Amino acid sequence: MKILETLVVGGGISGLASAWQLNQDGHEVQLWESKPDCGGKIQTFSSHGYTTERSASMVLNFRPEVSGFLDDSGLGEHKLLRAPTSRRYVINQGTLQNVPMSMGGMLFSPLWSMPGKLRLMLEPFVLKGAAPNESVADFIRRRLGNEMLDKAMSAYISGTLASDPELADSQSVLPHLIALEQRYGSLTAGAFARKVLNRKKASATEGFAFQGGMSTMIEVLRRPLQARIRTGHSLAHISRHGRYWAVTAKTDQGEQNCLVKNLILSTPAPVSARLLKMIHPELGAALKEIEYAPVSVVHLGYHKQQIKHSLEGTGFLTPWKEQLKLNGSMWMHSLFPGRAPQDHVLMSNYLGGARRPEVAHWSEQKRIDTVCAELKSLIGIRGDADWTRVDHHQYALPLYHGQYALKQKAIATMLNSLPGLHLQANYLGGVSIRDRIVNAQALAMKFNHASAENKTTITLAPHHVCRT
Repeated sequence: MKILETLVVGGGISGLASAWQLNQDGHEVQLWESKPDCGGKIQTFSSHGYTTERSASMVLNFRPEVSGFLDDSGLGEHKLLRAPTSRRYVINQGTLQNVPMSMGGMLFSPLWSMPGKLRLMLEPFVLKGAAPNESVADFIRRRLGNEMLDKAMSAYISGTLASDPELADSQSVLPHLIALEQRYGSLTAGAFARKVLNRKKASATEGFAFQGGMSTMIEVLRRPLQARIRTGHSLAHISRHGRYWAVTAKTDQGEQNCLVKNLILSTPAPVSARLLKMIHPELGAALKEIEYAPVSVVHLGYHKQQIKHSLEGTGFLTPWKEQLKLNGSMWMHSLFPGRAPQDHVLMSNYLGGARRPEVAHWSEQKRIDTVCAELKSLIGIRGDADWTRVDHHQYALPLYHGQYALKQKAIATMLNSLPGLHLQANYLGGVSIRDRIVNAQALAMKFNHASAENKTTITLAPHHVCRT
């Protein structure tokens, strides 16, 4: 039976970035993907002059290791920076309201009441500390007040992460803000300290896509792995075989069996739960409990003359308490060039999530009609759309709800009893592309450290190796 050093199962961004980094570091790696091609939910479509993304539309990065990954992989050459627009909107009492991005701007914005502004100013004086397993909503209320939660942060949590702020675990969803409070006692003091003390080290936050769309990222990462990728390979069974993992895949040519020293599952939690339930029932049960939110993306193209609003900016998000079905809208023509024909606009609109899970059962036409009706009152649309496209994801994003930080620690503990098995997917360590790259690099470093220790053992004490 064939023996593999490392097998990555799943060709989405988690698995592909992991396989690329391991290959770059000199590890023998093979990747199995059940579908005809890699990329997972990341896919770019071009039609009638419009360029749309099936899921992720851009990367928001502030991590230097991600910048290094882009340079090393060659992706840096394909980066397409987001247009330098400062306008971001939220829905406030049924209308679009510009959201200032600085503390000074917030204090002069009509979005917040005077009591709300005073509460923001008191943040440095709020005592550190909270109840265990604090929700995002509780954390924001405690540190910044109700208005910041209701008018801004709930929009980010529900619109970007498809989560319920009252249920989302703050340690898992807002780790950087939690770290600022723990180290500096306040978010304001922490942000200022990092700006002053880490000015030379910190990477500036930048938003970008890629020339040709997000599919370019998949193509560039896949290219050096081409000989190591097996598409149409659906993992059906896993078992322990001595110091190896015995794996079986279903393919068009029949079953494929091999032994694997290191097995990396970059599959959704329900798939991993099914594969692992007989090997480790507790781990399988923990993975099965992870919830996912359905999300529909409704892309709409219009001629500029059909829209009353200028649509200059990134788009808008909808706070949880607003009585709208839309989670938010990204104005892609304003963010990146070439996303719409000349004198036309392109909006990618989001429905579903924890706010409206019933969207999963709607027809495609109902999704389009709902979005058009709500946009008409918000931005003044006249007439029918020039072009439409709908992408639906039944299992779009894992929900970091409940005591999720504790769940991740429990999963890590259970994995320690299964040597050679690794879980590398967006239900652990963050859902963004930035997070997935950082986690892929961390996994590769773990492999590199283990390899270095093994070489040291062989070099310094070969007689001990022989006895074992």
